[in-house]
Amino acid sequence: MKKKAPEPRPRSAGRPAGGAALSKQRIAEAALAHIDAFGLGAFSMREIAAQLGVYPATVHWHVSTREALLAEVAATVMAQVTPPKGTLGWQAWIAELFRRCRTAVRQHPNVAQLLGAQLVSNGSLPTELVEGVLAALTEAGFDGEPLLEAYNCVIAAMLGFLTMEFSPLPADNTQAWAEELRERVHTIRPLDHPVLTRHLPQLANRAFILRWDNGTTVPLDSSFERHIQITIDGLEAFARRVAQAASSSS
Repeated sequence: MKKKAPEPRPRSAGRPAGGAALSKQRIAEAALAHIDAFGLGAFSMREIAAQLGVYPATVHWHVSTREALLAEVAATVMAQVTPPKGTLGWQAWIAELFRRCRTAVRQHPNVAQLLGAQLVSNGSLPTELVEGVLAALTEAGFDGEPLLEAYNCVIAAMLGFLTMEFSPLPADNTQAWAEELRERVHTIRPLDHPVLTRHLPQLANRAFILRWDNGTTVPLDSSFERHIQITIDGLEAFARRVAQAASSSS
């Protein structure tokens, strides 16, 4: 008589050896530490497994894919970014959100590109952040299509500045690259670019494109604060136009 095939074991019974003390959060923290130390380009599931002293299969048991783990890393960085509800007016709430986000990214600058330029960071959807931004914009008077447009502008303004401010330096020959760029900036010909050369003493290494250090060593504090104010001013102006259009059509 043919033996009956054994029932498949539940997934929990197949947990790889050595993974009992692990958790998704601990793996995400180890991955974040690795990215802090070596950059986003050096990240791999195998490297994280080696850092934790387990087999890669053990890491995969907790976090199925590389993209899923990167999403958890992004969620870890953004965990404390959202300001509490009901404590600030919408303008102050958005300003506080921007500052808290920048503080988090300054602590982990190598994650800036993940947050601002890779959709995998959406894998752990920051629902509290989304809810908070939408609530602030609703308080500002937005609804329907204008709410969508204002929301996208807020997220782009918040993450876009940080993605540029904390852009990674070249991994190889960093010092030589910085010296070459500094020399190129300071040898721009006044006859070719008179406005640029006139303002170059103020702009050099403090303006996007014209810098050879990123925000880790040369933070753009005053520009970031002005960026917040311009964003809020723009939202206020947009809200007024939306309200005027609504009253004109009624």
